[in-house]
Amino acid sequence: MYYSLAVERILKSKMFKKFTIAKAIGLILIALGFGLFLISLILNIKQYYSRKNTVEEYKEYIKSGEAFKEKKGGNPAVSGDMLYILRIPSIDSENPVREGVSRDILADSLGHQEGTALAGNEGNCVVAGHRNYSFGKFFNRLDEVETGDLIYVDTATDTYTYMVKEIKVVEPEDLSVLESTPGKEQLTLYTCTPIYIATHRLVIIADRI
Repeated sequence: MYYSLAVERILKSKMFKKFTIAKAIGLILIALGFGLFLISLILNIKQYYSRKNTVEEYKEYIKSGEAFKEKKGGNPAVSGDMLYILRIPSIDSENPVREGVSRDILADSLGHQEGTALAGNEGNCVVAGHRNYSFGKFFNRLDEVETGDLIYVDTATDTYTYMVKEIKVVEPEDLSVLESTPGKEQLTLYTCTPIYIATHRLVIIADRI
């Protein structure tokens, strides 16, 4: 009898320890998950306000006459130059566009692919962007764009209007999206897809109207 009680106490003690350890691990995982969520939330809020401030600053630059203006004889823009505001009303998108597609540039804006045409010129103006998951939207709703939707590019001197003619998904190494059609003014937007996996590129091709 005493032996069975002792065994029972030992078993209960082991079960209690296992339960306590499992509970502690569970609480730690919950805390880690909440911490990651909080960090992501803070970063996204920071990104949202950074994007918003950049858009407002560019609008002020346009009013002051100090914004980037294309000069005759080529593209004088250098990496990081603020070029445009790109608007897609159908998905409530308004984002700044800088020259270049480096990590730093795409962290707080869309990026104009260096070596491609500037907006309003013959050729293919290529713009890349990340798909942010919450506040700083960038291209996270680009998959909702439909053929026939209008895209506006606001420069320091003009607003150019493009109509979406083609939507496709390509492999990351497919560089055909950078090519232009002779005699046409095109705008090509691309981003990673699917949004959480990013194995391919979502491409939106639009013609100026």
